[in-house]
Amino acid sequence: MPSHEYDVVIVGGGVTGTALLYVLSLYSDIRNIALIEKNASVGEVNSHPLNNAQTSHDGGTETNYPLEHALLVQKAAKLLRAYVEARKTEGLFKKTHRMVLGVGEDETRDLREERFPKFKPHYPDLHLAEKDELRVIEPNVVLGRDENEAICAMVSSEGYAVNYQRLSECFLEDVRVHNPYAKVFFNTKIKHIRKENGVFTLETNTGVYRASVVVCAAGAYSLLFAQELGYGMHLGILPVAGSFYSSGPLLKGKVYRVQIEGMPFAAIHGDPDVLNQADTRFGPTTKPLPFMERHRPKTFFDYVKLPIVSLRGLWVLTKLLMNKKLLGYVFKNALYDLPVIGPYLFLREARVIVPTLTYQNLKLRKGAGGIRPQIVNLETGELEMGDKTLVGENCIFNTTPSPGASVCLANAHRDAKQVAAFLGKKYSA
Repeated sequence: MPSHEYDVVIVGGGVTGTALLYVLSLYSDIRNIALIEKNASVGEVNSHPLNNAQTSHDGGTETNYPLEHALLVQKAAKLLRAYVEARKTEGLFKKTHRMVLGVGEDETRDLREERFPKFKPHYPDLHLAEKDELRVIEPNVVLGRDENEAICAMVSSEGYAVNYQRLSECFLEDVRVHNPYAKVFFNTKIKHIRKENGVFTLETNTGVYRASVVVCAAGAYSLLFAQELGYGMHLGILPVAGSFYSSGPLLKGKVYRVQIEGMPFAAIHGDPDVLNQADTRFGPTTKPLPFMERHRPKTFFDYVKLPIVSLRGLWVLTKLLMNKKLLGYVFKNALYDLPVIGPYLFLREARVIVPTLTYQNLKLRKGAGGIRPQIVNLETGELEMGDKTLVGENCIFNTTPSPGASVCLANAHRDAKQVAAFLGKKYSA
């Protein structure tokens, strides 16, 4: 088998890995770079539009983000949006409005009196919409609703739905222009990573690759590779699978619900599919599955290599589910994927957004939905929300759960700067 030697090897060809390849190619003097992807093309796993929320998060309408964290996401989101706007690639994104919908006295009061006054100074695109305006911009949110039910929404004019697989392709196209020396290897699966005499050796099904620096952007597998090198041994993964329902042309933009108090996972939302604006999706559901990747049962055998699959790990998971009062929530979400009863139970949740939605409208998307590799700290017994990065000696590992895709360019600049420092190379952005 052939041997390949590089300054940098990036493992994973989703939006995170291709963004880093793009940034290194444009803003550093590192030319000898390789990207290794086990699938036949980029963006085949969680970056695929069928497997994610297709959202450019910026924190303005996501009520699970406190202001401090929202502003960090907002800065990163602007970087991504500037790129897609400048790219002007067909099918890359769709701009519309997005909102967080408050239903009932408690939620509407929280939006009007707490969240909107706090966020508006930092988000000039936000305004507060009452029922009459909602009747115009999202008629199906109001149609069929009890006239006495209180509703309002924080609405943003900066709603971006992004096809992150197409974005990965765009990054790769730009790399080929700016750095023709960069190599991309498809259908190449990592078997083992080890470090010998300061050099990383990556054993694959197509040969051996060597690198001075390794960056893993392979979702849940990033943690597995990190632990093979001795990093993050106190971390495990709770793989959270998300499914989506289709319902026909009901919404014009993304409509979030107000976050459930104390719940670490966002409530379901509705939005037009970036691939087909005439189809409104509802989801994602939240269901733990012992896989590294959705719809790939063989990845179970890799999942059991993680320390979460141990007496200690199972004890931490049990305590976590009990303490967060998640058992009932998780059980209910698992039922959503069942035939017949699943759509009926899901309908009750989705009708909070579109009251006229019917059982006949809802169709579970078969083969769609990805897995968010939610990090569990086995020492503290807590979920570590948001994207997670481990930095070692000449190596970086990104697991990138939500909002990983939204912040992919910002994270790429952060990681590119670190990679350049590892190698003593120039980086300027």
